[in-house]
Amino acid sequence: MRQVEEYMNFPFSAIVGQDHFKLALILNLVDPLIGGVLAVGDKGTGKTTLIRSLTSLMGNQENYPFVNLPIGVSEDRLIGSIDLEQLINAKKEVVNLGLMAQAHQGVLYVDEVNLLQDYLTDILLDAAASGNYYLEREGVSRYFESRFCLVGSMNPEEGNLRPQLKDRFGLSVNITTSVDPKVRQKIIKQRFEFDDDPLQFVADYSVEDDRIKSRIEAAKNRLKSIQITDDTIAYCSQLAIQHQVEGLRADILLLKTARAYVAYQNTSNITIKDVDTIADLVLNHRSLNNEPNKENSSPDQNNQPEEKPSEVSPSKEDKVNMLLPQNKFHKPKDIRTNTVQNGTHSIQNSEGNIALIDTKKTVSQYLATDKFELKNKRKNKLLKQHHIFLIDSSGSMLKDQIIAYAKGTVNKIAEASKNQNTQFSIISLFDGEAQHILNRTGVLKAIEIALTALKTGGKTNLTAGFKHVKGICSDIEFNHNLHIITDGKLNTEDSLEATVLAFQTYCKGVQTTQIIDAEKGMVKIGVASDLAHRINANYECLITDNEH
Repeated sequence: MRQVEEYMNFPFSAIVGQDHFKLALILNLVDPLIGGVLAVGDKGTGKTTLIRSLTSLMGNQENYPFVNLPIGVSEDRLIGSIDLEQLINAKKEVVNLGLMAQAHQGVLYVDEVNLLQDYLTDILLDAAASGNYYLEREGVSRYFESRFCLVGSMNPEEGNLRPQLKDRFGLSVNITTSVDPKVRQKIIKQRFEFDDDPLQFVADYSVEDDRIKSRIEAAKNRLKSIQITDDTIAYCSQLAIQHQVEGLRADILLLKTARAYVAYQNTSNITIKDVDTIADLVLNHRSLNNEPNKENSSPDQNNQPEEKPSEVSPSKEDKVNMLLPQNKFHKPKDIRTNTVQNGTHSIQNSEGNIALIDTKKTVSQYLATDKFELKNKRKNKLLKQHHIFLIDSSGSMLKDQIIAYAKGTVNKIAEASKNQNTQFSIISLFDGEAQHILNRTGVLKAIEIALTALKTGGKTNLTAGFKHVKGICSDIEFNHNLHIITDGKLNTEDSLEATVLAFQTYCKGVQTTQIIDAEKGMVKIGVASDLAHRINANYECLITDNEH
């Protein structure tokens, strides 16, 4: 039975296509310090199958474990916990290993990583980057090594990963569904062969898997002997600057990934061609300049008609606009401006071309291209919608099952707003704290599951909730809509003035705000109503069965 279980994963070398993904995974096995792989792609494209097939390249599972991290994992399960019964009764410090410690020297796989709670993702990525972490529980402090290859997969239709978290993954690949009939037919045939006789199918590919495994082990041994020249470092920095990446992580990873690639290819020096080969893996999710790399473009991309220089795509315009000062027109030094009395500005470049801008319109609606042409930005109505639910689940909301009606209201709003360009997040307020329990998903079932697990009790701290709102409103491609469901019974130390100030401080990225007042009873304090008025929010009352 044990033998059958070991052969249940699809062989790595039998995977058809996905060469970039396979290379990214191999390079992380060669050098785990690269920081893992994020696979973004359509459902049903074989992302999970390929990731699980890594077990055929990792050897003994005791020394090189493959650990799957479930999406609903708790913090104790992730980092470990102390056996309190042993600690109290037997005075023994017994530590239950967390998944990160179990994955040491192996692979830690997170399916639908975009649905993982943000603070758990932070813990996970920090440990993956440093290779270790500390468990601090019940006065006990333990150090654990956690040097593993972190692999995450996600379907962008179910919600995006926060940009700052996406950047922490060393490499990324975009997985698309093959449109080649021959490739699709081969995948189908191999799937049937594997399902009908998995042991024989794995045996047929064992020689090739062993060959790849041997190359990985040899590459690990020669990794530190690879020569790195100043010219290579300069080229990596130049490439990072060209792609307008933020920070220096891309420069370092270009060099690390190229070194691992050269070691795997059994050569000794890093060339410009080697860097170009792996550049897309590092820059896919970091570049603010999305011009394709001509050397690495696919045949389909090369056959596309060349875009005219004056035609700037909306997505590129948005990214250029992010680099300009807000509400200002970006002017190179050789542009001269003259004010005209009728409410327009004239702009003249070095070639003498003149354009007029109507100053009665908001200047931030326009962009300047490198040829000083004016183009309208994409209007807000074309932006995707992000609905953020800030749910008060404090002790006062438990009375008369008001929290149940609040959950029902969230479901109704989500169902009414649902389309392919809509995402939902949920922040819960309980016990004087705020917890981000659902991060940017388009799946209604995920909302139901999150609401079912909603914790209740304690006091209401709206300020803590607003701080979480700030962290998920940085994406300018979305209209962020905030729905606050509360009875207005705040912490005694939080005044209405302080709450209004907190909203103004932390919720600047919110386009529309709605307050749903859950306060019931003959005598009402009316805080929710007053708050709605002070922050200029839409105000509604929560309707229960007794009020229909």
